[in-house]
Amino acid sequence: MPFSYIIPSISSLPSGYDCTVATPIDKLARYLDGGTARIVQTVSVFAEGEKVESHEIRHNFEDGTIKGDAAPPFVWRDTLPDGVSGYLETAFRTEDDSPRFVTNSVLSFYSIYNKTGKKTFFSDNAYLYAAPPVIAQIAEYGQYVDGYPVVRVDRERDYGESIIFINPYQKPLKARIIGFDGREIPNIRVPAHSARRASLEGLLEDGESSWRGQIQITATNRVITFDVKHSLREPGIISDHEHLDPYRGEPTHFPATRWFRLKVGKWLMLRGKA
Repeated sequence: MPFSYIIPSISSLPSGYDCTVATPIDKLARYLDGGTARIVQTVSVFAEGEKVESHEIRHNFEDGTIKGDAAPPFVWRDTLPDGVSGYLETAFRTEDDSPRFVTNSVLSFYSIYNKTGKKTFFSDNAYLYAAPPVIAQIAEYGQYVDGYPVVRVDRERDYGESIIFINPYQKPLKARIIGFDGREIPNIRVPAHSARRASLEGLLEDGESSWRGQIQITATNRVITFDVKHSLREPGIISDHEHLDPYRGEPTHFPATRWFRLKVGKWLMLRGKA
């Protein structure tokens, strides 16, 4: 079944960093039936419930090759108020809305984050909707659940860690973070089209200087999450930015014959033969 669009993706915009979206445009040719189409890429930035800015970039493909000069990477300069995080949405569609894409799977890429005087790091993007693990998870368990196994917070060593919650949907949501030992950070509220950052320092009890272990996150609706490791004294200095792992509801093991059929089916779909 051909499509006129690719499922949009979401990139995190943590406060205090510029973001470069280096989209692998040449990969789009593999998504196109016949390799020819005019594609519109839309890049939009959201924060605090508002669309801050939006840009359209056009790409012309002929016989699997992009024509003319390739558009440079999109760069978001951090202009939000101090402490306010946001997110970036990247979408692709055919200019005339004709169904030319042989798959609508998200185009995977990394976003690069930098700021003068700070460490540069990169992070992957996430599905805006239709993520297969999330669909299977909610079908199996009836709610959204994320996990992360290697949390460490230490006041003496200046190890800080936070969870970024991105809500790119129409309804506000509420989430909570639960430690493996039962401690929790409850009532994390994330308005629609907004991002919130919850410090895991809240897992420390009175008199404690450190904690490490596994966490679980539940939410009243699907939400996009990232783990951020940073200075505890200066949370704006980030050393790592990683996605979390949704609890998976689909089978993890199946017969080799089924695995082979899935691989062949995906291969045929990408070539427009399924």
